[in-house]
Amino acid sequence: MSLGERAVVIESGGLRLEGMRHDGEGRLAAVILHPHPRYGGDMDNHVVAAVYGALAAHGAATLRFNFRGTGRSEGRFDNGNGERDDARAAIAALRETAPGAQLVVAGYSFGALIAADIAAEYELAGLILVSPPVAFAPLGALPDVPALIVTGEFDDVAPAEALAGLAGLRRKVAVVPGAGHAWWPGADLLSAELFANAADLAG
Repeated sequence: MSLGERAVVIESGGLRLEGMRHDGEGRLAAVILHPHPRYGGDMDNHVVAAVYGALAAHGAATLRFNFRGTGRSEGRFDNGNGERDDARAAIAALRETAPGAQLVVAGYSFGALIAADIAAEYELAGLILVSPPVAFAPLGALPDVPALIVTGEFDDVAPAEALAGLAGLRRKVAVVPGAGHAWWPGADLLSAELFANAADLAG
């Protein structure tokens, strides 16, 4: 899936990170963070594609990129510390190209942890966390913004029962039947869930 994307370079602390940007209609802009690179995660992951496809279908500008040391991005894996800086750099880059848009930050698995860690630093229109791995690492304190947290029925890395307590007035926890942490199968159902809720995330 390309959605009219173009290749971009993001500068992060002296490192050059590879990314792909889709220019939207100007109302929404979303940065999408990929799963753990030590387990094969990158910006071309099928769940990342499901997220940016659903958001782009709502007219959002999207930016997906490879964390340091992944793909053609410079540097090496930094156990989440440098990756948080990479996410901040991507947000800054997207804001330059879509200055008037409302910001959404999304992440899958490891990317969801990074998204949760930095979310409170920004005035977000929405936060999307797909399969945050709460069985292995706690989420950061989430800001009071519209949020969609999605997991699979059989996801033992992001167990539905562990995420249920995050639900609230502005947070929806959705459980997709039949899906596990890898979203094989289930990516199509994830896309549908994201598309159905994307408008609400931006108020």
